[in-house]
Amino acid sequence: MRDNNLSSYKDSIRRVLAVVGREAAPVPATIENISRDRLLRAQAGLCHLLTEVIPNTSPELLREEVYRWVEEIHNLTRFEECDAQRESRTHKVSVDAGRNFKDKEGQAKQ
Repeated sequence: MRDNNLSSYKDSIRRVLAVVGREAAPVPATIENISRDRLLRAQAGLCHLLTEVIPNTSPELLREEVYRWVEEIHNLTRFEECDAQRESRTHKVSVDAGRNFKDKEGQAKQ
């Protein structure tokens, strides 16, 4: 029974990734392009969920299938949130470093 559950899980993930997955980063792989790509993938996943999965799934399978789709779309938004937080910290560090810059005479510049 466990092998059947694993096989079912893998099949579900393959279906989801066929719509929202990517094999490579967008080119050029800038933060803005990666962010836009994630949001477009999330949009495609939600559209597919609303138009294909929910209307065409029997009640017994609906909960698991919907869960897989929502989980992957949620992951995309979490990745985006992590990158935004990292970008915010990086920006803050670079601004703080700029405030503590010293001129040639060793005087702190603002």
